[in-house]
Amino acid sequence: MTTILGVIGSMREAAHTDVLVRIALDAAGECGAETKLLDLRTEPLPMYEAHRDYDEDQRVARILKLVDWAEGFIVGSPEYHGCMSGAAKNFFDFLYREIAGKVFGLVAATGGSQGVSCCETMRTAILYCHGWVLPYNVAANGRDFDADGNLANAKVRDRLMRLGRDVRTYAPIMHAQFQTDLKQPADAKPGFAQWLA
Repeated sequence: MTTILGVIGSMREAAHTDVLVRIALDAAGECGAETKLLDLRTEPLPMYEAHRDYDEDQRVARILKLVDWAEGFIVGSPEYHGCMSGAAKNFFDFLYREIAGKVFGLVAATGGSQGVSCCETMRTAILYCHGWVLPYNVAANGRDFDADGNLANAKVRDRLMRLGRDVRTYAPIMHAQFQTDLKQPADAKPGFAQWLA
């Protein structure tokens, strides 16, 4: 079964980001994926310091185990000054080989923009870790939610459903090929995966 991890990169309780990630993750589940959710507000990571060793940190170990488990990801962040949140960036700082060859769908909660800059900063972090990102993202602003915090915009909901479906569809294909490529002999025509092997 395809495994998809949703990651909520907001520190706000009852955040719009939470709603967006959950809708897309539920859509992936409805398409047959096994899903899990990581909320960085309730399961915070320590601030990443490159010179530190985190081998004994149980919080880091748990999250790395979740990331290893997943074949694909739905990651959401609020947009802060045109960037992803500090929590989302800190999450990516702990990762490299764990997300190589895996597929990501991106969602953003914004104050009024299209969320492009936020998603581009997430996309850049993922690409530098050699992950694959869907060629579109989904964003919503405050006007897309009702007074109770529920998503009211049917067009945004439709895009989230499509994103969940596409992560579920493409994640196992890309991950399986990447794993096959990692096992290729040294004299095989090398691809991107052998560069990381």
